[in-house]
Amino acid sequence: MDPKGEGHGLSKEASADVQTLAKGGAVQILGQITSRGVAMVFTLVVSGVLGVAGFGLYKKVAQILTIAGQMGMAGFNYAAMNFMARSRASGDPGGVRGAARFAIATTAVTSTVVAVALWLAADPVASQFSGERADPGDLAQLIRIGAPYVILFALLQVLRYCTQAYRTMFPSVVAGNIVQPLFRFVLGVAVVLVGMDVVAVVTTEMLSLAIGAGVAAWYLRRMMTPAEREATPRAERGKMVRFALPQGGASLLGIQSLGLGVLIVAMFEGNKEVGLFGIALALQGPGGIFLGGIVNIWAPVVSELYEKRELQRLESLYKTITRWVATFSFPMFAVLIVMPEVFLSVFPKDAKEAATIVAILAAGNFFYTGTGPSGYVLSMSGRPGVNFVNSLVGVVLYVAFGLFAVPRYGVVGMAVVDAVVTAVINTARVIEVKMLIGVQPFGKSFLKPVAATAIGSVVLLTWKLLPGSGFWFDIVGVAIAGAVYVVALRMMGLDAEERYVWQRIRSRAFKGRGGKNDAEAKP
Repeated sequence: MDPKGEGHGLSKEASADVQTLAKGGAVQILGQITSRGVAMVFTLVVSGVLGVAGFGLYKKVAQILTIAGQMGMAGFNYAAMNFMARSRASGDPGGVRGAARFAIATTAVTSTVVAVALWLAADPVASQFSGERADPGDLAQLIRIGAPYVILFALLQVLRYCTQAYRTMFPSVVAGNIVQPLFRFVLGVAVVLVGMDVVAVVTTEMLSLAIGAGVAAWYLRRMMTPAEREATPRAERGKMVRFALPQGGASLLGIQSLGLGVLIVAMFEGNKEVGLFGIALALQGPGGIFLGGIVNIWAPVVSELYEKRELQRLESLYKTITRWVATFSFPMFAVLIVMPEVFLSVFPKDAKEAATIVAILAAGNFFYTGTGPSGYVLSMSGRPGVNFVNSLVGVVLYVAFGLFAVPRYGVVGMAVVDAVVTAVINTARVIEVKMLIGVQPFGKSFLKPVAATAIGSVVLLTWKLLPGSGFWFDIVGVAIAGAVYVVALRMMGLDAEERYVWQRIRSRAFKGRGGKNDAEAKP
């Protein structure tokens, strides 16, 4: 038996770490692909049937309701997962049940308060986010109709995080990344195709959230042990509140999830410009799949390794994840910068005006994905306050520069602000992690996806200079550039972590057939 991990050059500890991340991340990535893929097609259909302006109106109300939903959660999704996991680890079934009940009940109350407040404030909110070319009455009506969304969204998320306390991502992914998006897509597309408007789309969105929450609750009930279901509930209410609020604040103020750009554009521009910005944001989705899929399994790994003060293992994994994210994300963002028109061509004709916006946002997302999951390193090493300050500063900069740029430069100005602030905040997180914890996300192997992306981009730029045009001509160019990217990576060689993951995949593919692969797969 190879003490280094049976031929792939990793120690037993490193092999176990990589296996945990690869296995847990795979489930989440599958869910991310499903939810983001469905969301992309949903955007395509809704914008195609209702027009860019109709999609812009939907995007405005959806963003307002999502922000309100984040406020309604108040961070109790994180508190539920943390305190339930701690109680399970200490063998306290009453603590598990109590933490779940307190988090769910508190979320129901806080989200109801936010929903009622939003319903009452629908007119001033709509006026604030309706430019000169938009009717605030339409938005106010949608806000009132969609107010229950706040409660359903918050409950779905808290129930999902409760299931994650059982050290599995499967129920959470099924409920929130597969069932809810699929029902939203099927119901939403159906009402649009039969001629209904944005009101019907918002209504079906709420119905899909209710279905997703029901699935998550069913999973949670099944996962709880008989002892947990029958125990007298006991919750550390004060500690849960103190844990929840800073985490909730950091999540609420996250630039990538908050979608402030949509609302700032809405303050000065019409529904069409909001729709253009929304389409440009939607096209960024595929590039963030891998980072979005790996962070939840990364968080408990950081907590465990930091608690044990195994900083060398932590830094090694930090570098590995950052390289993986760059490998999958960088080529996608490069294509969006070099050839955004190939993707916009499948949207309504006037969506082509978003080409510059798509390219600028993609440039900022190089920093978002290329700096790795640095925010989770800060939070899970016991520094959520630092993350909160980062988020607060990011939002202040975003709003201040956005209010300056949009009236002068329109939606393109908002895209520049988004890219610059994203780059600054994520770069700051890397520096803070290095100063406070002593680890950083960049190893020599990080240069491999960087170099391969540069080579593929040169090929794509050269293709654009050739005579020819049209969707399929561009698709061929993208395919050739992608093949060059893969070949360039292969020529640079796989690292030990990639060899290990590949061996695991091959061993599963040929499981039961005997041979060398089965032996290689054993950790």
